[in-house]
Amino acid sequence: MGTQDPRARLLERLAKVHVCMLTTAERDGTLVTRPMGLQQAEDGGTLWFMTRSTSDVAADAPQRPVNVAVQDKDFWASLAGHGQLVRDDARKKEFWNPATEAFFGEGSSPEDPQIVLVRVDVQTAQFWESPGAVATAVEMVKAKVTGGTAEPGDSETVRF
Repeated sequence: MGTQDPRARLLERLAKVHVCMLTTAERDGTLVTRPMGLQQAEDGGTLWFMTRSTSDVAADAPQRPVNVAVQDKDFWASLAGHGQLVRDDARKKEFWNPATEAFFGEGSSPEDPQIVLVRVDVQTAQFWESPGAVATAVEMVKAKVTGGTAEPGDSETVRF
């Protein structure tokens, strides 16, 4: 929605997202999806998450294809890439906040070696933007009345 570069629009929208769905593949190929707190989305297409080193995410994300699904007001995205574990206390401190501490438990800290970062290097992203429920409904009615095709929003593909 707008003339801004699709990559810039995607990154702007991701900056407002706090929770998304991360899908990983187990060793046998079974897909597993779980909610994860998005710590940061970088300009180059890198997404950062935190988890325990003993979690399924830590076991499944490294060097395997992953997908991140995002839904926000009038915005949906699917980002495909590869994950890896990163042990970086400085970066964990940068991301640490009261919500993170609450998730990992009272007394937890970014220095805890059992807390690791999951880095997802996005290769492609598909996203959809809608002008809102009312505008979408008007577009659907217009298409029905005119016999045309509804265009309820924009869809873009971004490669990193």
